[in-house]
Amino acid sequence: MATQLSRFFEQQRLAKGLRPGELAHLIGCSNVPKNGSRIRVFEQTGAISKELSEKLIRYFEVDIETIERLVELDRRDFFSKWLVWANEPVKPYFVIRLMAAVYTHRELAPDIETIEEAEQWAASIASETRQRCCLVWNRRLSVWFDATGAISARTEAAPGEPNAPWMGRAEKRFILNEDLRSQSPVEWPKKPKIGS
Repeated sequence: MATQLSRFFEQQRLAKGLRPGELAHLIGCSNVPKNGSRIRVFEQTGAISKELSEKLIRYFEVDIETIERLVELDRRDFFSKWLVWANEPVKPYFVIRLMAAVYTHRELAPDIETIEEAEQWAASIASETRQRCCLVWNRRLSVWFDATGAISARTEAAPGEPNAPWMGRAEKRFILNEDLRSQSPVEWPKKPKIGS
C-alpha cells in the first residue's frame, strides 16, 4: 500500500515527466530496469532500500524536515490502522506446534466462556499431546504453553508484530487445519518500510 512518503516521491517523478526507468538512470543506478521496478514498487508499497531512498532524496533535493514529517504521518496512519485491526473481535482458537514451523489449528471447546477456562483446557491439550501450544484469545493476547502444559508466557501484540505462531513471510502466517490441510494465510497489518 502506498504511503505518504512514497506518494510524495511519485508526485515528484510525475511532475518531471519521468518514467521509473528514466529516473533510475538519472539517479545513477547501474541496473536501470531493476531499479526502475524498485522505484515503482516503492511508489506502490512504501518499501525501499536505504541506498535507493538516499539517491531519490538527493536527486529531488528533498529536505530532512519534509522526510521526517511524511514519515511521522505514515507512522501515525500505520498505528491507527493497527489499533482498528487489533481491536477487531475474533473467535479465540488454539494452535499446536507439530514441529519447527509447522502448526495445526483447533477450535476451542464450545462450552468455554472465560480465559481461565480456555487456559485450563489448553494446558490439558498441551500436556496430552506433549507439544508446545498457544492459546490465541484475541488479536492482542496470546498464552503460550510448554509441552508439560505449563504456561510459559503471556504476550501482548505490538504494532506490526505477530502475536501468534506463524511461519512464512513476515506479513503472512500459515497454520494447518486439524486434518493438516493448509488454511489461507492471515494478513498482518504491514509496518511502514522506510530505508530498510
